[in-house]
Amino acid sequence: MSTPTTTLRRRALDAYLPPSRDGRIFATTVVIHSAGTGLYLAGGTVFFVRGIGLGAAQVGAGLTVAGLIGFFTTVPVSMLGNRFGALRMLRLLQVWRAVWFSALAFADNAATFVLFASLLAVAQGPTTPMTQMVVGTIADEADRTKTFAVMRSVSNVGFSLGALAAAPLLTVGDTWTSRAILLLDALSFLVAAGLLGRLRITTGAPEAKRAPWQQGALAVLRNRSYAALTVANGVLFLHTTLLSIGLPLWVIQATEAPPGLLGVLVTVNTVMAVVLQVHFAKRVKTSADGTRALRNTGLVLAACCAVLAVAGRTGSRTAILLLVLAVVMLTLGELWQAVGSWELSYRHAPEDDRAAYLSVFSLGGSAVGIVGPAALALVVGRGTAGLLGLAAVFVLTAFAVTLIGPALERSER
Repeated sequence: MSTPTTTLRRRALDAYLPPSRDGRIFATTVVIHSAGTGLYLAGGTVFFVRGIGLGAAQVGAGLTVAGLIGFFTTVPVSMLGNRFGALRMLRLLQVWRAVWFSALAFADNAATFVLFASLLAVAQGPTTPMTQMVVGTIADEADRTKTFAVMRSVSNVGFSLGALAAAPLLTVGDTWTSRAILLLDALSFLVAAGLLGRLRITTGAPEAKRAPWQQGALAVLRNRSYAALTVANGVLFLHTTLLSIGLPLWVIQATEAPPGLLGVLVTVNTVMAVVLQVHFAKRVKTSADGTRALRNTGLVLAACCAVLAVAGRTGSRTAILLLVLAVVMLTLGELWQAVGSWELSYRHAPEDDRAAYLSVFSLGGSAVGIVGPAALALVVGRGTAGLLGLAAVFVLTAFAVTLIGPALERSER
């Protein structure tokens, strides 16, 4: 006889584990390589500064160059998925990342750092569309967005585990220990590539449907509704930079809240993302649902900016409460943006040109990674007016999405 605790545990597992064997294997690979990425995010910069001897400006410039190279190679590299199949291409990308993370661990000057980081960045952009295509094959249409949500939830768990594992390594402080963080990250990608080989799915494209990458990219750009969706989603994706750059700068420079609050705010965001992502995905099953989710994203992010602006004009206690409220709103926007973008980008990408469509769509997020930090620094520098201006941008984007969604549905019909 099952107890209430057993029943609750079973329901939790059903909610956060894909039902199929392939889905569970893929979720395992996501946890493994996300843990490696968490290691890198926590300790990579430490190695660049202490191990290689780079300055902060050199690290920033090098990663910017790498980001630009990754941006411009995303579409042509992703189009190779039509030739090799998305699953095989994803395995190749994981091995590629393992190779260049290993090389990056032995960079010894600014030139090799930029070279290895740039080669590594070539695989960053295509990984997202290839992952979408593989997940789209594993899950049926009714469970597709939920499966994406499960992968995102377990990836957040992996990031957290990796970041925690990096803490004791960083306390040692010597070069080889910092280097080990990058090598462990490389190992995580090799293990993930091996596990992907156990999937029993076919993601290849028929010979007749293969086309030059330029032709595929131009086809996406000629689809004005999908191109507009890509731009709108890119604007909404600013929530990532708002959390990582804008919020810390605002807390430190414009509010009376203690800097230590930032750790609490990030924890609130992470816990909400892990616990609620699948719940949000269950409500998105149609194109109209996806449009509504992106519209909600714009509105709640605008409200978040307004609350942050007010927090800059209050005392310490009130500022703390407002900042927590702002992060809750920001996280709700993050959850809606994720499920809305997954549903719309995949549903409205024609099967014959899915690699091209999804790779172009991912460029919105890549662009935010390049220009977002400078943009949010400018917003914070303008104070309350900057935040209210950003709120207006989010509201306008929400309005644009309400027009783009029906246009996508009409074009699909």
